[in-house]
Formats: sequence, structure tokens, C-alpha cells
Amino acid sequence: MSTEGNDIITAIILAAGSSSRLGQSKQLLQVDGEPLLRRIARASCDSNVDRTLVVLGDNEREHSRIIRGLPLYICIHSGWEKGMGSSLKAGMDFVQSFLADTTAIMVLVCDQPLLTAQHLNNLIDKYRSTKAQVVASTYSGITGVPALFDASLFAEIRSIDDKHGARQIIDKHKSGTQQVEFPGGELDIDTPEDYQRFKDSLRAQEEARMTQSFTAGQS
Repeated sequence: MSTEGNDIITAIILAAGSSSRLGQSKQLLQVDGEPLLRRIARASCDSNVDRTLVVLGDNEREHSRIIRGLPLYICIHSGWEKGMGSSLKAGMDFVQSFLADTTAIMVLVCDQPLLTAQHLNNLIDKYRSTKAQVVASTYSGITGVPALFDASLFAEIRSIDDKHGARQIIDKHKSGTQQVEFPGGELDIDTPEDYQRFKDSLRAQEEARMTQSFTAGQS
């Protein structure tokens, strides 16, 4: 955590959904021996954001349990079935009520397993150096989350429709959006096939590392 000047940045992790396409809770999927939601929350807590807020909904008791012990806030959103936009607005309501000195928010989702604290820091650095209203991640031709939004857009964020998330604001302000490359950001986990591809990728990387280590040891 590192506050610079008068900036107070609150990360909002959207983790309220039921993972209907996956058929099981994506928040609980294991990545390197750690539940995916905890992995994302830990990256946020380890970064230079000032506070981390997790918006929970479906299966909130179990999801709360797996992030226990991390220095963060939890918002329970009873209307999570309305869509991601409603979850973001619930997070904004929490910020307005309890973290009202926030000057920018960082919107994250809970299904990008390659997210790191360093990438979040890169977004923050870009925001502080450019003072842009929006700083978003780019991957595979997409401009999306994680994305940072200045307080000048808070009222606009609160007016988004319930079904869609932060992409509405990014698209509306695309010409003025600063971008930061996020290698692997296109990898999210929405279906069983996505999860299998991710596990296969990790396995291939581990085998490549082992082969490289063995080869180096033989030389």
C-alpha cells in the first residue's frame, strides 16, 4: 500500500456471481494451491491500492471464509442476480457510505488467474503520471478490466445498467483512456473448458521449466 499525494485508491473486486456457465464456483477453483478469489484478493492487497473491497453475493459464506485474514472489506450484495453492473453499483454504494474519501476506484473481476500486484501497480503509476479519467488493461485487442476510474466518473458509474459492468464506461471514454498491457489478461475462467485449458497451460509451463533445469544441470 502506498498513498501518493491526495490519491486514495479503492479496489473493488466483483465476485458476487454464481458461475452458472462453469457449473461450480469459480471463486473456489484452485490455482497453485490457492482459491482463485483469494489469489485475486491477495494481489490487490499486495499492490499499491489503499483499500480492497470484495463484493460477494452467491455462496457468500464460503467465499467470505476463503478470504479471511486478508486486510480487506466485504460487501454482501443481495441483488447479485441482476448482473455485474448491479454488483459494481453495490460496491460504489459501499464506498460512498464507508470509504467516502476514495478519489479513484480500481475495478477487478475474480476470474483472471494471471493477475499480479505488479500489473495493478502499473495501472496506478499510469494514472498518477497522466491524470487520465480512465486507465484500463489491454490484452488480445481488448480494452478492459482491471481498470482504474477517477472520482470524476463516480456518478456516471452509479448510473450504469445492471447487466453490464465497467466496460460501459471504458467504451464511452475510449478516446481518453490510457492503456496498460496485461499479458495473459485474456485468460479468464467462465467454462469447464477454460479451466482445463488453464490447467494444461500451467502443466506445460511446469514441464518446460523442469526440462530446462534438467538440461542446465547436465551441461
